[in-house]
Amino acid sequence: MSKIFCFFNLLVLFVVSACETVVVNRGYTIESADFSKIAVGKDTAEAVFMKFGSPTLRSSVVAHNGDYSWYYVSKRMEKNGFLDPKIVDQRTIVVTFRSDNVVRSVRESTYEKPISVVNEKTKTEGKTAGIVGETFGGLGKYMKRYLDKDK
Repeated sequence: MSKIFCFFNLLVLFVVSACETVVVNRGYTIESADFSKIAVGKDTAEAVFMKFGSPTLRSSVVAHNGDYSWYYVSKRMEKNGFLDPKIVDQRTIVVTFRSDNVVRSVRESTYEKPISVVNEKTKTEGKTAGIVGETFGGLGKYMKRYLDKDK
């Protein structure tokens, strides 16, 4: 009787824990920062960095006129039990700089599609070691050092 009761309690505990909603905040905390304090046309990239820290993303492409942008991204995700997390809220502040590193504009991005992380892995060409090679591959390197010490 007590084994059945313990099993039932464990089963109920497992089901209840699987239904829990977990909230995950990622990226920059935009709510705690006041981006209106950036003086457009006066502040430099260094001043923005000192006020708000490192951006989440930096543009890798420079515009034809030399402009580039920093992106401060904040994302809130909810995960229900074993289901994949869903993006509930995402805000992006875009700070654009001129070629002389002075702020050209500050705006909140209205791009509706959320920025997602790519989970694909880049294939690498070349030699791949099997499980034996992975396990014992470095053994020869250390044995050579050990043998050289005896001389």
